[in-house]
Amino acid sequence: MKRAPLSFLVFIIALLSFTASESPLERLITGFKKYLTDLPQEKIYLHFDRPYYTNGDTIWFKAYLTAGAFHKPSPFSRTIYVELINERRQLVQKLKLFADKGSAAGNIALADSLRSGNYLVRAYTRWMKNGEEDYFFHRMVKIWNKEIQSPAISSNEKSLDIRFFPEGGNFVSGLPCTVAFKAVGSDGLGKEVKGKIVNESNEVTAEFKSNHLGMGAFSFVPQKGKSYHAIIDNQNLEASLPTVKESGLVLSVKSSPNSDDLTLKILTTDYTGLKTINILAQTRGVVCYAARPRLAANFMMIKIPKSKFPAGVAQITVADSTGSPLAERLIFVDKNEEHLILKVTSDKATYAPRELVSLHIQAIDNEGQPAVANMSMAVCDDSEVLPDENRETISSYLLLSSDLRGYIESPGYYFNPANGDRAEALDHLMLTQGWRRFTFRKALEQQWQKPEYQVEQGLTIRGKMRGQYNDKPVEDGKVSYIVTGPPPDIRVTHTNATGDFELNDIIYFGSASAVIQGATKKGIKWVKFHIDTLDFQATRFPLLPINGSQTDFEKAFIAKSIERKTIDKAFDTKAIMLKEVEVIAKKDKPITSNSIYGEGSFSETVSNNPALSNMQHPLQLLQGRVAGVQVSGGGQNWSVTILGSGSIMAGTSPLIMLDNMPVEMSTLSMIPVNDIESFMVWKGADAAIFGARGSNGAIGFFTKKGGGVGVLKEGLITFKQVGFQIEREFYKPKYDIEKPEHKKPDKRVTLFWAPRIQTDSTGHASVSFYNHDLETSVTGIVEGISTIGKPGSVTFKYTIKKN
Repeated sequence: MKRAPLSFLVFIIALLSFTASESPLERLITGFKKYLTDLPQEKIYLHFDRPYYTNGDTIWFKAYLTAGAFHKPSPFSRTIYVELINERRQLVQKLKLFADKGSAAGNIALADSLRSGNYLVRAYTRWMKNGEEDYFFHRMVKIWNKEIQSPAISSNEKSLDIRFFPEGGNFVSGLPCTVAFKAVGSDGLGKEVKGKIVNESNEVTAEFKSNHLGMGAFSFVPQKGKSYHAIIDNQNLEASLPTVKESGLVLSVKSSPNSDDLTLKILTTDYTGLKTINILAQTRGVVCYAARPRLAANFMMIKIPKSKFPAGVAQITVADSTGSPLAERLIFVDKNEEHLILKVTSDKATYAPRELVSLHIQAIDNEGQPAVANMSMAVCDDSEVLPDENRETISSYLLLSSDLRGYIESPGYYFNPANGDRAEALDHLMLTQGWRRFTFRKALEQQWQKPEYQVEQGLTIRGKMRGQYNDKPVEDGKVSYIVTGPPPDIRVTHTNATGDFELNDIIYFGSASAVIQGATKKGIKWVKFHIDTLDFQATRFPLLPINGSQTDFEKAFIAKSIERKTIDKAFDTKAIMLKEVEVIAKKDKPITSNSIYGEGSFSETVSNNPALSNMQHPLQLLQGRVAGVQVSGGGQNWSVTILGSGSIMAGTSPLIMLDNMPVEMSTLSMIPVNDIESFMVWKGADAAIFGARGSNGAIGFFTKKGGGVGVLKEGLITFKQVGFQIEREFYKPKYDIEKPEHKKPDKRVTLFWAPRIQTDSTGHASVSFYNHDLETSVTGIVEGISTIGKPGSVTFKYTIKKN
């Protein structure tokens, strides 16, 4: 591309004029700097061992937590929340991970009872909740269950949504403009379309055609007083284009891969009405370019060196002399020096089944210097996991997806050098995908709300203390938290004017019993507590329905999964075969010995029952298992009704008991299901033992060894709390020495998962593992980030073949 004459660039620089401290441009620059200081941005990326699973599998993942504009490992939050959400947008599981130096390893054990469907994995920190959910980590994971299928989704091929986006934001009469468009089907994926633009007289003014992702762009000159709409070929569909403005400004930005500059073109209908404009370009809050040129004509061109920008999404805004935005454009700046270069070499290209594989990893920067990097590796069988060259990577997420709103299809496509149209496709994405993490207006006014959620260095317990009898909030009351461990901990805090308290930075793993004791500022202990449970924020992320039909590959994957489970059961060393024994006995109704109210209408043991212990809330234990009991709700809002009990005057909620003590229904949210030994239901005449309290029936939960929540004495409660997930080790068989258990066929899908690989000061690391039994090709993926925030990923392959 031909460069602009140097004299022109000097002329533009000479036109820049800045006023004193009240200049809108200077206020903008100060605002962005203040934003980066007051609200440092955190991001989370999860690397999974594979993209899809069957019920009963385990999802293995590595969490990378970064902070700031340059994606360095976060020094702020150390608590990461990971949620599994089903197609009905209900919470299935919620984990808490302890992040050490910006990373954590975790796993999600999938219950056998999960339906087939696209599940959403969402991850965030408490600090990230100060922003919008759009910038949490989201990833759809497909889970198949042969026995429990979701209803087939009938696809409507005619259901199509197409939208048009003028570059810069507006159509202005008589000014040439680039118009981008995006067509999305009912499944949420881009659809190839073509068609024409016509005016109200049905005159064709432009034609358009999309790429395979449903996006494209065309040139267009709108005219005053005209209205335009699009006609889609082979579709009974028309779509209106935005209204044409009589006057205004149009911004055009070109970024050729072969040019070192961004070229800005500004066109106006009347430059005398503007005279001076403000131009500001920023990436992730870092101001990369600012200028205040005077308009001497209706056309201006400016070149900005790409070297001023870090890699990623840049926002370029043109504003008037008061700082009010006139046009805005997103552009992606791709720079190789922003990437970590990873290389994986193996000692052999072909291995035998069950042979030891030794891999060497090297991490370097763009100048070939060694890099200290934190990495994870997944190695999978190609016959069961289809390699996807256009998958999301840590680089595509941190530099692209995490700064854009909504779902991005095939994000890796824009970073794959094999795709010749990737630069053009990426620009179409910039023209059609929204970006509003921090707006131009907020920077100008320098006003944003004080963060509601603070950084968590551990776990947080929040609650309210009230008077035992008057139920009024206790102001400036003393709250003591005691846990015997491991590790033991004692904390003291005070309530505010509304009786609320918060205990911060508590660190414990697994589940533990804790005691909270309270007293008024006069030392009176006649108080009671309400402990907040983990809240679930409903997701607005598009959850695409699973296709009712399965591909041949998916059918084979499910069949192999069933085969693996059969093998696991056949070789389960915990199962002991006994000789046939005839037992003659009277079948008695099971009685829960923990109950002091005798046997109920129904009882069931939860402990050692995998189908029950994977539930997220105690009331889920009753769903579909107890006749006449209806349970609904989720999160903190649950309801339960025992049919045939009580009256309208008495309400509908049954008596809830925990270890024989009446409790509020909200108390159950604090009880981990795996801490419950059994439960019992009393209904009808069986509930008469409770008197009037049992008019709507009763439900009792009994914890292991009598744990749970209950008043020990005035002003004192004890409760079970679930802490950080205890990290599990991925199973890696060792075939160096023959053992009896090696007779079991080895048909692993994920051959190797290593979430904690660290290069040394020379940029090197090594790993080794054993293959499974099958002859196949294998694909490995390594992802990671350097200590200075450079992300990188690499794919490698090898073959397993018998000698």
